[in-house]
Amino acid sequence: MELSFPITQIALDYPTTAEALEMAATAVEAGFDWLEIGTPLVTCQGLAPIGELVRAFPEMPVIVDYKTMDSGFKNVQRTRDQGAHLMTVCANASDATVRSAIEEGKKLGIGVVADTIGATDQAGRARQCHDWGADLVYLHYSADERRADPTRNSTQWLAATLEATAGPVGVATFGVEDAVQAARMGADYFVIGHPLTEADDPLAAFTHYVEEVKANYHPRH
Repeated sequence: MELSFPITQIALDYPTTAEALEMAATAVEAGFDWLEIGTPLVTCQGLAPIGELVRAFPEMPVIVDYKTMDSGFKNVQRTRDQGAHLMTVCANASDATVRSAIEEGKKLGIGVVADTIGATDQAGRARQCHDWGADLVYLHYSADERRADPTRNSTQWLAATLEATAGPVGVATFGVEDAVQAARMGADYFVIGHPLTEADDPLAAFTHYVEEVKANYHPRH
């Protein structure tokens, strides 16, 4: 699929569709590029919120974060059936799962984003996923890892990954600071949810994030 960088994505990690729709409207106003149906929303509400978000924001690309570890091709089909545009597969899943998602995505016109959460060799796996045809790869220092060690973030793997693969590389971020660092290093894709979604003034916080990422973006190529 055709991609125009930088891409900013808001993770709608809510247990209810109403909360997700409300925050999505704020994110669209702030200038975010993509809306993410977060894993908690799929876990709590199933597939229905995907179609609801697509219908509520028909001009916005919608990505579904299933944390896919098996049956990659089936989640691609579900994404297509609900009218969304992209889905995630865990890069740390089996080769067969990652490849089945990518292959089905090519058939159905659904973008496939490989999330490196839990991968031992982040740079190597990112290169492999790109070689197989993943549209995007993003580096993901998880929320649990962040709680265990708040001094680190996804940028720790960025330089090595940018050297390992020519494909577009993103980062899961925790705020403006690590997003700006990643943008200056050459990342293409920026994902944010918590803690930005819990700001006292989400619109101001979202707008600042988007503006800073785009002002500091320096593409590699």
